[in-house]
This record gives sequence, structure tokens and C-alpha cells, in this order.
Amino acid sequence: MGNQLHIIDIIENSLDSMTGLEREIAHYFLNSTNIQEDLSSLQVTKQLHISQAALTRFAKKCGFKGYREFKFQYQQQTTSSEPEAPSIGHDLSRRVLRNYTQLRIQTEEVIDEDKLQRIATLIEDADRVYFFGIGSSGLVARDMKLRFMRLGVVCEALTDQDGFAWTTSILDKNCLVIGFSLSGQTQSIIDSLIDAKNMGAKTVLMTGQPQKVQKDFTEILAVALQSKPEFILRISAQFPMLLMIDLIYAFFLEINREKKEKIFNSFWENQKLNGYHRRNTHKR
Repeated sequence: MGNQLHIIDIIENSLDSMTGLEREIAHYFLNSTNIQEDLSSLQVTKQLHISQAALTRFAKKCGFKGYREFKFQYQQQTTSSEPEAPSIGHDLSRRVLRNYTQLRIQTEEVIDEDKLQRIATLIEDADRVYFFGIGSSGLVARDMKLRFMRLGVVCEALTDQDGFAWTTSILDKNCLVIGFSLSGQTQSIIDSLIDAKNMGAKTVLMTGQPQKVQKDFTEILAVALQSKPEFILRISAQFPMLLMIDLIYAFFLEINREKKEKIFNSFWENQKLNGYHRRNTHKR
């Protein structure tokens, strides 16, 4: 079976299609404190008071040919992952960290380094850069603004429709607008990028579902999408976007790195001086 998902994620993703009995078997394997060293079908069926057929059906619901194939991947992945983090004893901690690991792997699969380089160059060449995001994507927009501002980029983050409207009205061909929409269908973001494009600005959309984007922007940057975004998530839905911002930042930093390091260091020197002046003003 060529599934790159961790076995725990495979089980969790298959729960919806399982019967009540199959879910009981699933919970046995999801709770590491239950697991015995002997995972033979004879031992597991005896411990759970189930039939061999039920165990086979469970394995097939998880996408395996049978229980033997399931057991092989389960033992290989659960035992090989334990030495990496011996201090993490709680099962919930391991699951959350596995989710992060899985999103990192998915990010590696969607990375287009040529596109990252082009976007970094667009930021470098723009007179002004604007980041558009609504809701939690607005937090991503603000984060990107703060990071790139410290490298000398003239930029602003907008997080509401009024801000989008006012900003798009002053754009020109020397501007760049980067919009964030995990679904690829946030209407206010899509409409604002279209307006920006009509004003002559370069446009970039960062989304988890590029296949759903019907419009033609300068660049459409795919990010990893969590497998079940409709359910309550253990980790931030915006984490894949933050990962991609880190990658863009790395590519951007390499364009005239020496100049950017001077700007960055100057920024923090000014911060220290401002703090010094404020402290002395209060003392007077």
C-alpha cells in the first residue's frame, strides 16, 4: 500500500465509514495504552472478543488488503516513531505533532520553487505590497506584513472589505496584492484581487484549493490542506499558509541578502533606541 499518511491518521480518517464494532477496534489501536506487544490476529480477536472477519473488515476499511498488511504498517510506524520523542508520553501530544508532521510532508509535495522565486521577485520589484485576508486569514496577512516590513518592504495588511475597497482604488502597475483564502472561494478576497488586477496591479492568491479558482491571477500558490477541514481541528487551519510564508521569506531574503540584513538590524537598533527614549521620558 503506497499511503504516505501515518497509520494513526489513516485510522482516524476512516472512522466515518466504519460500523460501531469497527470503531471499537479503531479506538483500540488509537489508544496506545491498550496495545499489547502481541498484535497477532489471534491475540487481538481474543482480547477484543471479536471475530477474525470483523478484524479483516476493519483493516479493509482503513484501505489495506487485510489485517496482516495493516499490522505491519502499524507496528513499523508506531515503534519507529517512539524513539524520536521519548519525552512525549501523552497520546494527544503525539497526535497533534503527527498532524503538524503530515502537513509539513504535504507542503513538500505541493512546493513549486520556481513559483516561490517568482513571487519573491514580485515582492522585491513592487513599490507597495498589500496583504488581504479575512478572519483567521487576516492574522496571516498581518504576520506577513510584520515580517516583510522588517526587511524594508513598504507594505500593509488589510482585513476587512472596506479596507480592500479603499486600497484597490489607489493601486497601479507598480503594486502587488497577495490574498489569502484556504477555500479559494472567499468572495471578498477573489473580488478584491480581480479589482486589483483591473487597476494594473500584480496579484497572488494563496489557497488550499487552487483547482477551484476560476480567475486568472499573476500567480496562484497552492498550500497544503488538512484532510477534514469541516471538523474541529487540533491545530490551526492557517498553519500551512504560515509554512508557505516562511518559504517565500527565505527566497525573498536571498535577493540582495546583505542589504536586507542591514535593514533588519537597523530596524531592531531603532526599536532599542525608541525603548531607551521612552524609559528616560518616563523618569523625568
